[in-house]
Amino acid sequence: MFDPEFTPTNLRQEVFWDKSVSMRIGYRYQKPEGGFFLRAGYTPMLNFEGSEFAEKSIRVFPFNVGISLGKSF
Repeated sequence: MFDPEFTPTNLRQEVFWDKSVSMRIGYRYQKPEGGFFLRAGYTPMLNFEGSEFAEKSIRVFPFNVGISLGKSF
């Protein structure tokens, strides 16, 4: 049952936001007539956090990589 006299005192409002910026440096090998293709990329990322309780306001993730193999036609 709801008691209108009771108001919790342990509530807190916190402003929080989170933004990311990623970059990509890549290489693509593909023959114009089709066939095998290869893509490789390096994608470092910066993450910005806006909270008073965040351990770090800017985090850097420098070791993100990707590789794609396939066949084009």
